[in-house]
Amino acid sequence: MMKRWLWYCAAGSIVALTGCSSPKETTAVPALPNPHTQSLDAGKDRSAAMQLFIDGSLKESKGQFADAILDYQDALRYDHDPAIFFSMAKCYAQLRRFVPAAENAAKAIEHEPERIEYRELLSQILLNAGQFDKAAEQYRSILKLDPSNFNAAYTLAQLLERVKPNEALDLYNGIITRQGPTWEVLVQIAQLNSVLQRFDKAEEALESMQKLDPANLAVKQNLAEVYIRTKKFDKALGTLNDVLEKNPDNIMLRATLADVYLQQNNWNSAKKELNTVLASDSLDPDTHLRIGMAFYAQTLKDTLVIPEAITVFKKYEKNYPTDARPFVYLGVLHRGIRKDSVAEQYFTRATQSANWNGDAWWQLGWMYFDKQDFMETISILTKAKQYVQDDFRIHLLLGIAYNRAGLQQDSRIALERAVELNPTDVNALSSLGLTYDALKMHTESDSSYERALRIDPRSSLVLNNYAYSLSERGLQLERAERMSKESLASDSLNSSYLDTYGWILFQKGKYAEAVIYIQKAVDLGDASAVVLEHLGDAYAKLNNTDEAKKYWTKALEKDEKNSALKLKLQRGTL
Repeated sequence: MMKRWLWYCAAGSIVALTGCSSPKETTAVPALPNPHTQSLDAGKDRSAAMQLFIDGSLKESKGQFADAILDYQDALRYDHDPAIFFSMAKCYAQLRRFVPAAENAAKAIEHEPERIEYRELLSQILLNAGQFDKAAEQYRSILKLDPSNFNAAYTLAQLLERVKPNEALDLYNGIITRQGPTWEVLVQIAQLNSVLQRFDKAEEALESMQKLDPANLAVKQNLAEVYIRTKKFDKALGTLNDVLEKNPDNIMLRATLADVYLQQNNWNSAKKELNTVLASDSLDPDTHLRIGMAFYAQTLKDTLVIPEAITVFKKYEKNYPTDARPFVYLGVLHRGIRKDSVAEQYFTRATQSANWNGDAWWQLGWMYFDKQDFMETISILTKAKQYVQDDFRIHLLLGIAYNRAGLQQDSRIALERAVELNPTDVNALSSLGLTYDALKMHTESDSSYERALRIDPRSSLVLNNYAYSLSERGLQLERAERMSKESLASDSLNSSYLDTYGWILFQKGKYAEAVIYIQKAVDLGDASAVVLEHLGDAYAKLNNTDEAKKYWTKALEKDEKNSALKLKLQRGTL
């Protein structure tokens, strides 16, 4: 009831003052002014004031508030008793004239500052006028006069919930301490603690509510959700199952129960609940999509679930054919079972139906990038930029595709934009460093690598690329060797890392050791022309001409336009 009262008042609606007042207030005709009260003008005729006050009170009781005000105003000509100001304030409030209502209530308080009902009236007027801060001041004053005033404490707490939530909680807890647990107060404590993400305190309040009303299903449901927040999954399961026994058709509860099973990695139990929800006639699209996402998440742990996940999303597609939300999921899932042509259709439909969806563009671009069709990747992502201009992933993948296609200037522009959008992404900084290096912009390249290492000093990719760049220029070889060794320690079977370390050893004149590491890189298979040429160079330094020519020849087969390599073969030496 108190909560309802505050809502009406806070909304600015005028209600009968008896409904917005302290329980001490009454609907009877107000008491006559006390003849012993000292007024501001003691020489006036108090009997005349009293008669006018009685006349006004009778009119007020009949709802004739304007006429009552006239009588009260006349009464004030003879006596300034605070009860007259108080009655005038009530009449003005009933007429929704809040300014004179507040003025008269304040005058009553000025004469009798310790009279709680005067301050309660002013508080109600201020609430109806929307002056919540001033109303809160009055409630504070009431609590100073009467710390046990339940209505004042409760209403002040409600006023403070948004601006001073901790103080509001102190007030609510104070009420509980003085008067014991009450439903209205516990509701507020539970809700406020949930908003503040103090779920342990919300849990305590809800458990107290459950003791007051053990059969209340809504309380149990809220308590189950709090148990989930506090990761008390066994308690959550017990509470949810208890509610479902009495309300078995509640699909939202079953979806929540499935979430708990998922948190416990109990996929079989979760799937049973999810399938029950899917079979419901009252299934809404958001819940259906949520179930599909649960199946999708499980495919990341177990690829055998992919066909089931596809079935869930296909059913959604059938029921809601104009909703593009499942298309990206269906595309990714079909890629997972190597049906790239179907995946491409879904990604394309997603970009057409929801061109604002960066995930769809990125997935479509990545599919072609993965097939090393860099020009098609560039075409797709260039179009994507028209619709998702500030999607960091689009610019990053576009920059890398340009780099792989040998279009370094275009790569630089795309990657600089990616770094601008996400300046702390190590992959973007590393890729930009690599592109700067290819453009012989070594100052910029070094700066990009250094920025990346400040963010992640252990990034094996950055350590490797930076080390190789330094070794190619014959700079800081000791540091380059340390960085390369660290990257190799994190991935000893990475052919690129093996080649980098071997090439640094080559630059330091350690040719026999260089051969060992570069040979390992080649033996891992699918070595690039550069790696094959490095191995040939190392053998040449050891005067093993046959092996040198062997690997130079293999390198030239992969890079037929390399004129410097052709000269090496012709000479048989470096």
